[in-house]
Amino acid sequence: MKTRYILITCLIVFLQTAMAMDASAYYLVLPDIPPTPALPYPAEQDHYSGPACVQMILNSCPNTTARHYNSQDDIYSIILLHNKNTEPATWFSDPQGMLGVLYKDKALSPCGSWYDGSDTDKNKVLGHLLYYMDTMKYLMPVSIGSSEHWVTVIGYQTDVKPTYSGPVTLQNIWFYDPLPGNVAAMWVSGSVWNSNALYWGVPLNNSASSWHNKYLAIIEPPKFTPVVVIKDWVRRGRILPVDSIKQSYAGWLTTMKEKKLIPKPFESINENGAIDTPILVQAADYAYYLIPLKNRRLAAIFNAYDGSFEELRLSQRESRFVIDPQKIRATIAENMRLHRMELVETSAPVMRYDPKAAVNGRFSPVWETQAVVQDRTGKKQQIPVLLDQEGAILKGIQSR
Repeated sequence: MKTRYILITCLIVFLQTAMAMDASAYYLVLPDIPPTPALPYPAEQDHYSGPACVQMILNSCPNTTARHYNSQDDIYSIILLHNKNTEPATWFSDPQGMLGVLYKDKALSPCGSWYDGSDTDKNKVLGHLLYYMDTMKYLMPVSIGSSEHWVTVIGYQTDVKPTYSGPVTLQNIWFYDPLPGNVAAMWVSGSVWNSNALYWGVPLNNSASSWHNKYLAIIEPPKFTPVVVIKDWVRRGRILPVDSIKQSYAGWLTTMKEKKLIPKPFESINENGAIDTPILVQAADYAYYLIPLKNRRLAAIFNAYDGSFEELRLSQRESRFVIDPQKIRATIAENMRLHRMELVETSAPVMRYDPKAAVNGRFSPVWETQAVVQDRTGKKQQIPVLLDQEGAILKGIQSR
């Protein structure tokens, strides 16, 4: 019965994935002509996500003769001149400052006119973003999460070409995250983008700011507002077995290759899309599968309940995900020996996602286990141990 259930589940997941992909008919990735140096550009300082995004946009103008490559220091200096002076001191690059570089400062502005398209209605902002990216071929700066974190949207996938009226369904969105130390190309499903607090699941949360409770984006001046439709993000139900997730991933990758829908930043998945064992990750009120790829710069996230694609991350540096409980136990045992203690036993390790401690969002969960150790006198104690996804101890005996 169990084998039959798994086979039926795999078939259902595959069909759902295939039908969802068939509905995707329009595809946009910018810039059409790559700039020099090639995108993305990492933020050179912790608070330079805004300047890094502007730097990418200035040097990716569709009019190649108007492209600018400016230092992030120069861009930040201009941002500070245009920032709203009444904003909180921690607000490094507010939308007015970003707009000042892209539009008001004529010495740098490469092309087009720009507008602070921030609004409490996320679908209104999304509609403008999709339509004007397609119309003007500009990369777009948006802020994600509940605090200031600027990223550069480079493209998207929808069911139809966005028009100035009528509904359009957002399937996927692609952007560059210039986070210092681990700049990445990100591929996120429309469902996750719209509902996850890491992206546009929540607005800016800063009661002292003029943009409090808004979704932030710098876009072309709005004339039309397409109606954006987004599939619900499934976060409850029966968790699918690992074999179903493998099947779902294989079906998704095959479909994307056959339809030639893999954007340029992620083309390395064509060469090596093989995966390691998917890992079930427990978040606060839902679960998801983290899928490490053999290509160590790539990792994917798939929905644990319906097997749908959610995210793909391409990092500049390689990362490894420990999936063998015995390796986790060996690491803990070695750590205990260094402290002249003996590891007696460990509980089954569980991978958990804590947004407050995750450097790279859902791609940086931690392993959690309970270790029973014994000192030289024979006294036993139980210690909670946390290890990062690569197997390094974050919390445990070393902190005692």
